[in-house]
Amino acid sequence: MKDFRIIIDGDSCPVLKIIEEISKEYNIKAIIFCSYSHVPNERLDMEYLIVDSAPQAVDLAIINYIKKDDIIVTQDYGLASIVLSKGGRAISPSGNIYRDQQIDLLLYNRHLNSEIRRAGGRTKGPRKRNEMDNIKFKRNLIKLIQES
Repeated sequence: MKDFRIIIDGDSCPVLKIIEEISKEYNIKAIIFCSYSHVPNERLDMEYLIVDSAPQAVDLAIINYIKKDDIIVTQDYGLASIVLSKGGRAISPSGNIYRDQQIDLLLYNRHLNSEIRRAGGRTKGPRKRNEMDNIKFKRNLIKLIQES
Protein backbone atom coordinates (compact mmCIF):
# COMPACT_ATOMS: atom_id res chain seq x y z
CA MET A 1 0.00 0.00 0.00
CA LYS A 2 1.30 3.46 -0.93
CA ASP A 3 1.96 6.19 1.60
CA PHE A 4 -0.97 8.61 1.50
CA ARG A 5 -3.24 10.60 3.77
CA ILE A 6 -6.92 11.42 3.94
CA ILE A 7 -7.34 15.19 3.66
CA ILE A 8 -10.72 16.66 4.58
CA ASP A 9 -12.19 19.91 3.31
CA GLY A 10 -13.77 20.45 6.71
CA ASP A 11 -15.86 23.58 6.20
CA SER A 12 -19.09 21.55 6.42
CA CYS A 13 -18.16 17.90 6.08
CA PRO A 14 -20.97 15.62 7.35
CA VAL A 15 -18.88 12.41 7.37
CA LEU A 16 -16.12 13.24 9.84
CA LYS A 17 -16.97 10.38 12.22
CA ILE A 18 -16.90 7.87 9.34
CA ILE A 19 -13.50 9.18 8.20
CA GLU A 20 -12.19 8.98 11.76
CA GLU A 21 -13.36 5.35 12.05
CA ILE A 22 -11.89 4.27 8.70
CA SER A 23 -8.59 6.11 9.19
CA LYS A 24 -8.09 4.30 12.50
CA GLU A 25 -9.08 0.93 11.02
CA TYR A 26 -6.63 1.28 8.10
CA ASN A 27 -3.98 3.20 10.08
CA ILE A 28 -4.05 6.19 7.72
CA LYS A 29 -3.38 9.72 8.86
CA ALA A 30 -6.48 11.94 8.55
CA ILE A 31 -6.13 15.71 8.47
CA ILE A 32 -9.02 18.13 8.59
CA PHE A 33 -8.57 21.58 7.09
CA CYS A 34 -11.03 24.18 8.32
CA SER A 35 -11.29 27.90 8.83
CA TYR A 36 -11.47 29.52 12.24
CA SER A 37 -15.20 30.00 11.78
CA HIS A 38 -15.89 26.32 10.93
CA VAL A 39 -13.94 24.31 13.51
CA PRO A 40 -16.10 21.27 14.39
CA ASN A 41 -17.61 21.37 17.89
CA GLU A 42 -16.74 17.75 18.54
CA ARG A 43 -13.04 17.00 18.88
CA LEU A 44 -12.09 14.07 16.66
CA ASP A 45 -9.00 11.87 16.69
CA MET A 46 -7.35 13.47 13.68
CA GLU A 47 -4.98 16.32 12.98
CA TYR A 48 -6.52 19.77 12.58
CA LEU A 49 -5.04 22.45 10.34
CA ILE A 50 -6.93 25.66 10.93
CA VAL A 51 -6.62 28.51 8.43
CA ASP A 52 -7.89 32.04 8.02
CA SER A 53 -11.58 32.64 7.30
CA ALA A 54 -10.83 34.37 3.99
CA PRO A 55 -12.74 33.05 0.97
CA GLN A 56 -11.06 29.97 -0.52
CA ALA A 57 -8.42 29.86 2.25
CA VAL A 58 -9.15 26.20 3.04
CA ASP A 59 -9.04 25.21 -0.63
CA LEU A 60 -5.74 27.01 -1.19
CA ALA A 61 -4.21 25.43 1.91
CA ILE A 62 -5.28 21.96 0.72
CA ILE A 63 -3.93 22.57 -2.79
CA ASN A 64 -0.55 23.57 -1.36
CA TYR A 65 -0.48 20.64 1.09
CA ILE A 66 -1.56 17.60 -0.92
CA LYS A 67 0.78 15.02 -2.34
CA LYS A 68 0.31 12.43 -5.05
CA ASP A 69 -2.04 9.60 -3.98
CA ASP A 70 -3.63 11.56 -1.09
CA ILE A 71 -7.39 11.15 -0.83
CA ILE A 72 -9.35 14.39 -0.52
CA VAL A 73 -12.91 14.52 0.82
CA THR A 74 -14.67 17.56 -0.64
CA GLN A 75 -17.94 18.75 -2.12
CA ASP A 76 -16.10 21.30 -4.25
CA TYR A 77 -15.73 20.23 -7.91
CA GLY A 78 -13.07 22.87 -8.53
CA LEU A 79 -10.91 21.63 -5.66
CA ALA A 80 -11.48 18.02 -6.77
CA SER A 81 -10.32 18.93 -10.29
CA ILE A 82 -7.06 20.41 -9.00
CA VAL A 83 -6.50 17.43 -6.71
CA LEU A 84 -6.91 15.03 -9.65
CA SER A 85 -4.49 17.08 -11.77
CA LYS A 86 -1.88 16.75 -8.99
CA GLY A 87 -2.22 12.96 -8.86
CA GLY A 88 -4.49 12.84 -5.84
CA ARG A 89 -7.85 11.17 -5.50
CA ALA A 90 -11.11 12.82 -4.49
CA ILE A 91 -14.47 11.73 -3.11
CA SER A 92 -17.57 13.68 -2.15
CA PRO A 93 -19.25 13.29 1.26
CA SER A 94 -22.13 11.59 -0.54
CA GLY A 95 -19.70 8.92 -1.76
CA ASN A 96 -19.22 9.96 -5.38
CA ILE A 97 -15.65 9.29 -6.50
CA TYR A 98 -14.42 12.08 -8.74
CA ARG A 99 -12.68 10.70 -11.82
CA ASP A 100 -10.81 12.47 -14.62
CA GLN A 101 -13.42 11.29 -17.13
CA GLN A 102 -16.29 13.15 -15.42
CA ILE A 103 -14.77 16.21 -13.75
CA ASP A 104 -14.98 18.47 -16.83
CA LEU A 105 -18.70 17.75 -17.16
CA LEU A 106 -19.29 18.48 -13.47
CA LEU A 107 -17.42 21.80 -13.77
CA TYR A 108 -19.33 22.70 -16.93
CA ASN A 109 -22.68 21.97 -15.27
CA ARG A 110 -21.66 24.07 -12.27
CA HIS A 111 -20.80 26.93 -14.61
CA LEU A 112 -24.14 26.64 -16.45
CA ASN A 113 -26.08 26.65 -13.18
CA SER A 114 -24.15 29.73 -12.07
CA GLU A 115 -25.05 31.51 -15.34
CA ILE A 116 -28.73 30.61 -14.90
CA ARG A 117 -28.76 31.99 -11.35
CA ARG A 118 -26.89 35.14 -12.41
CA ALA A 119 -29.57 35.73 -15.06
CA GLY A 120 -32.26 35.51 -12.38
CA GLY A 121 -33.21 31.88 -12.94
CA ARG A 122 -33.51 29.16 -10.36
CA THR A 123 -31.65 25.89 -10.20
CA LYS A 124 -32.31 22.81 -8.17
CA GLY A 125 -30.20 22.49 -5.02
CA PRO A 126 -28.71 19.29 -3.64
CA ARG A 127 -31.07 16.72 -2.22
CA LYS A 128 -31.19 16.08 1.50
CA ARG A 129 -28.56 13.67 2.87
CA ASN A 130 -29.72 10.28 4.03
CA GLU A 131 -28.25 7.14 5.56
CA MET A 132 -27.60 5.66 2.09
CA ASP A 133 -25.17 8.53 1.45
CA ASN A 134 -23.19 7.50 4.54
CA ILE A 135 -23.16 3.85 3.43
CA LYS A 136 -22.03 4.80 -0.09
CA PHE A 137 -19.36 7.15 1.28
CA LYS A 138 -17.92 4.50 3.59
CA ARG A 139 -17.92 1.82 0.85
CA ASN A 140 -16.26 4.10 -1.72
CA LEU A 141 -13.69 5.54 0.69
CA ILE A 142 -12.61 1.98 1.51
CA LYS A 143 -12.52 1.25 -2.24
CA LEU A 144 -10.16 4.21 -2.82
CA ILE A 145 -7.94 3.05 0.05
CA GLN A 146 -7.77 -0.48 -1.31
CA GLU A 147 -6.95 0.76 -4.83
CA SER A 148 -3.62 2.05 -3.48
